[in-house]
Amino acid sequence: MSKRVSGARVALPMLLSLTLMSAALPWAAAQAAIEASAAWTRATPPGIAVAVGYLTLKNTSKGRRGLLKITSPNAEMISLHQSSVDANGVSHMWPIAKLELEPGEVMKFAPNGRHLMLQGLTSPLRKGMHIAVTFVFEDEDPVTVELEVQPLVDEHAGRDAHAGHDAHADHH
Repeated sequence: MSKRVSGARVALPMLLSLTLMSAALPWAAAQAAIEASAAWTRATPPGIAVAVGYLTLKNTSKGRRGLLKITSPNAEMISLHQSSVDANGVSHMWPIAKLELEPGEVMKFAPNGRHLMLQGLTSPLRKGMHIAVTFVFEDEDPVTVELEVQPLVDEHAGRDAHAGHDAHADHH
């Protein structure tokens, strides 16, 4: 009997240790392999229910991750688009049907390139707001990022663009 008691004394700490380790495993597995950063959008003019979102996504896993859907409580629908400006200065835009991130891949969403189209906004976007957007990838927990709402027009560019026009005030 003393063997059982001493065995139980050794087994109990070992069992507790294994239980604690196994409890930590799901937490480690749940760490997001998709990282999102530099997320932003612009304020919307009155009456406009569409916005564009930008960010950077990085796949830190060892496997390919395919995007299943994107949602937000602030938009009825979010889709992916690609845009570019041709040699004549004409802008073109088309939907992206499928998005996959290879292991280690960093994908930027930026003006005149890939972007999110937030359609059916529930309310206008105002400078300083934060809009939650959730990405659902295959074999991955959902990743939620906050798009920071920037001014509709770049406040610094507006001042710089008109800085030299003061001398032309008499031409109006």
